[in-house]
Amino acid sequence: MKKNYSFYKIFSLFITVFFIETKAQETLPFYQQYLLDGDFLFNPALLGKTDDVVLNFNYQKQFSQLSESPNVQSLGFHANVFDRVGAGISFFRDQNGPISSNGLMLGASYFIPLSDEEDRQDQFSFGIGTNLYNMNIDYTQLNPEQPGDPTLGENTNDIFLAYANLGAAFKYRHFFAGISVIDIPLTNDLPIINGIEPSPTKFYLNAGYDWHFTDGMFLTPSLMMNLNTNSSRIMDYNLMATVFGEQNNLSAGLSFRSAKSAVGSQNLGMSPVIKGRVGNFTFGAVYNFGVSELTENFGNSFMLSIGFNIENFINARGFRYR
Repeated sequence: MKKNYSFYKIFSLFITVFFIETKAQETLPFYQQYLLDGDFLFNPALLGKTDDVVLNFNYQKQFSQLSESPNVQSLGFHANVFDRVGAGISFFRDQNGPISSNGLMLGASYFIPLSDEEDRQDQFSFGIGTNLYNMNIDYTQLNPEQPGDPTLGENTNDIFLAYANLGAAFKYRHFFAGISVIDIPLTNDLPIINGIEPSPTKFYLNAGYDWHFTDGMFLTPSLMMNLNTNSSRIMDYNLMATVFGEQNNLSAGLSFRSAKSAVGSQNLGMSPVIKGRVGNFTFGAVYNFGVSELTENFGNSFMLSIGFNIENFINARGFRYR
C-alpha cells in the first residue's frame, strides 16, 4: 500500500508540474455527462431544448479507492426564455490534489421548428456561449526538492482564462445530431498563437436515432466524437434502451470509449448507464470500468446525476412555432 501511495504522490506532482508549465487548460472534463441530461454542457445549441425549466447536477469521482482522488461537480440550469430563444448557466468545480479549477458557463440558443408538430420533436438550433475559467494551485500541498524554484514563484498559482463556445443541433423524425466547438481561447492566448502551448479547443460531434419498434419502448444507438486541435480523438459508442409512460421513463444501456492520439490507440473503458424520470425528478448513474494500470491500482470511477424538470415559469407564453 505504501508503494501505491508513493506512486500516487509522484503521479500527482507530475500532473501539477504539467499544469503549471502549460496554461492552455481544458474547462469541464469530458465524461458521460451528456448521457445524463447534461448534453447542454458541451453544446450551447441545446440550451432550452424543451419547454421545461431544467436543473441538472452531476458528480464524477475518479480512482474510487483513493480518499483524495480527482472529482468534478457541475450544476446547470437552462430554459426556453422567450419565444424561440433558450438560455442557460452552469458552474463546475474540478478538484485534483493541489489543483482546483472553477468555471462558469453562460450561453444562449435559437430554435427553428422543422415541422408543424407542437411537441418540439423536430427542430434545428444554434447557440453561442462563453466559459470563464479559473485554476488555482495550493503550493502548501507540495513538497518540492527546490523550494526556490521560479516555477513555484509568485503569480504562478492562479490562472484566469475566457473561452468562446459555438454549436448547432437538430432532431427530425427520431434522428438527432449536433456539432460544437468548445473552449476557443479569448484571453491569454499568445502562447497558443505562437505555437508554444497546445490549443485547448475541442470539437464535439454526435449522432443517434431513437428506434421506436414497439409501444412504450425504444432503442437509441448513438456515438459521440471528441476531437481537439492537438490530433487526439475520443470516441464513445452508446446503446440505450428506454421504457416510458406519460410522465415516467427508465433507460439503461452501455457506453464504450476508445482514444487515439499521436502515440497510438487504446481502449479506455466500458460504462453501464442507467437513468430515469419520475414526475419532475430525474436521476442517473454511470460506472466506468477502466482498463489502464491506474484503474487497476487505484479503482474505477463513477458519476451520479440528479435533476428537476419544472414547468416553465420564465416564459409563460411558451414556445413560438410560427
